[in-house]
Amino acid sequence: MPEEGQGGIAGLEEVAAVRSETPTVYVPRRFRIDGIAGIPTGAAIVGTPQGDGMVAIDVEAAQGVEPQPEAWSEWVAEAARRHNGEGEGGEVPRRMVSEAALVVVGRFVKGEVRLDDTASGAAVSRWIQAGRADYVVEAPFPHEI
Repeated sequence: MPEEGQGGIAGLEEVAAVRSETPTVYVPRRFRIDGIAGIPTGAAIVGTPQGDGMVAIDVEAAQGVEPQPEAWSEWVAEAARRHNGEGEGGEVPRRMVSEAALVVVGRFVKGEVRLDDTASGAAVSRWIQAGRADYVVEAPFPHEI
């Protein structure tokens, strides 16, 4: 598993799961109250539905990096590579999350994020903006660096 600050999200367990070569891209249904524990706001979330109401997800965000659309797209690509077992470090960090906790916004196909529609783009934008707001609030003061 990647070390903190090098991508990936610490604390995710490895579980056996069905994988898709074109994983679905998600944002949480709720960003704040009743959000998904352990997933930083603005992070990339990709996964494959398991057919039992659960989704095997992989999450990517770089600690200390402000979520921006370009960074988010790169994070989606890295999470998708790990989701398919192509990332660094062998077995991928993966966890199961209820489908009810997620909103489908698109797919990762042939190396690019493909959003479903304008509403999906708006949901991604809100998710990234929430991450940017949290980044500003949690960023250290210049004298603390």
